[in-house]
Amino acid sequence: MIALVTGCSKDFLNQDPKAATETRHAIKDLAGLRAAINGVYSLMQNENYYGRAMLLLPDLRGDNEYISVLNSNRYRNLDQFIVTANDQYITDSWNQLYAVVANANMIIQKGPAVILAPSVADSTEAVEIVAEAYAVRGLVFFDIARLYAQAYNYTPDASHMGIPLATTTDVDVVQSPSRSSIKDTYAQIIRDLNESIRLFNDSKSTAFNSGRINLYSARALLARVLLYKGDWEGAEVAASQVISSNKYSLLATDKVVSDFNQTGNSETIFEIINTPVDNRSTDALSFMFSQTGYGDVLATDDIRGIYNDKDVRLGFLKRDKRAGNGGENPANIITKYKDVTTFAESIKVMRLAELYLIRAEALARLGREEDARQALNNIVLRANPGTAPVTAGGKALLDTIALERRKELAFEGHRLFDLARTGTPFVKYLASNRTITVALPGPKIILPIPQRELDANPNIRHQQNEGYN
Repeated sequence: MIALVTGCSKDFLNQDPKAATETRHAIKDLAGLRAAINGVYSLMQNENYYGRAMLLLPDLRGDNEYISVLNSNRYRNLDQFIVTANDQYITDSWNQLYAVVANANMIIQKGPAVILAPSVADSTEAVEIVAEAYAVRGLVFFDIARLYAQAYNYTPDASHMGIPLATTTDVDVVQSPSRSSIKDTYAQIIRDLNESIRLFNDSKSTAFNSGRINLYSARALLARVLLYKGDWEGAEVAASQVISSNKYSLLATDKVVSDFNQTGNSETIFEIINTPVDNRSTDALSFMFSQTGYGDVLATDDIRGIYNDKDVRLGFLKRDKRAGNGGENPANIITKYKDVTTFAESIKVMRLAELYLIRAEALARLGREEDARQALNNIVLRANPGTAPVTAGGKALLDTIALERRKELAFEGHRLFDLARTGTPFVKYLASNRTITVALPGPKIILPIPQRELDANPNIRHQQNEGYN
């Protein structure tokens, strides 16, 4: 595929052969392996992945956000559900995500030779880096599947189309895999995460950094994947392992808003760290929200209305005027990411709060309702200590958990995926009080396979998503 032989300026695969070592020889020692994994995380900062799109699109295409009537013409087609296979945003994201896969593959392929290093310390670090690469690849495959394929339960046996699984990289060969079933896609994702966990355990790794995947973040990602698959027992076990590790703690009520963007805060399990040197500038997620930036993306009245006045999370929204002439007044300004000066805000990929919510949902679906309520109330009472604990059971408990996920994870790239996996129809809000009713399950919510990819890969040419042919 095109993305497997291309990258960006920071991509260690994208080297001038006249001025750099051949790619096949780039990872030959621990220094090369370190450079390679740093390159992987650098690629994940890009605006077409966790730098912007991966958090923006699921909320924008759900019922949490919309594009202002006064806008810079970014993401308008995606907002209005009129995207086509030639859309540049969906093409760029596809290419970026598969570029990350390609780089992770190179570490997985070349890493075992470095692991044989005579120094025990060097060998341990090499194992850890390979473990990171497996987890990253699992995460990226999962993200591609969430964006470009239907939810796991879309068909009873999960036989519908998943994604092309490119598990090896050869820069001398153009790879053209066909789309695997979603069942096989999830099986590969789970294998990658389990292999990551095994390697971290084998290495007896003590690595602990919110900007690098470690044993606990790999388990947390596995819990998320198993929840999406509907493996409630597995999701509960994985989530509980992370919670009971005591490596993380929920931010205090009075710190939820003020410390959210703090790099390495106590409840951040994995984040994409941005420094002033990285400086995503106008491509940063914050620039889409800030009224001193583009300010195009606003929160819907619908999501603002779900918060109690005493819920501290309401502090991530500001009722104000849309900047410029002719914009919404009043408007719901999103302030969860707001740094348009240094652009040093780190992007939260997974937080401890989500693990409590995963545990709560899994337990509720297993019929262990008292344990589910206990997990859920950790989040409910943290947000509003004066509110009554949740006492609901049955469907009402599941509905409460879903609502709490929407409140807690708003503007972090979860909403549309939650609606899809639970088959919950919704109203898509647009500017000027227009709406679109979205039936689920249905074809509208996933993105088309980019036309460039269909043209380049004969094995998926006839595997376009429904509604885009």
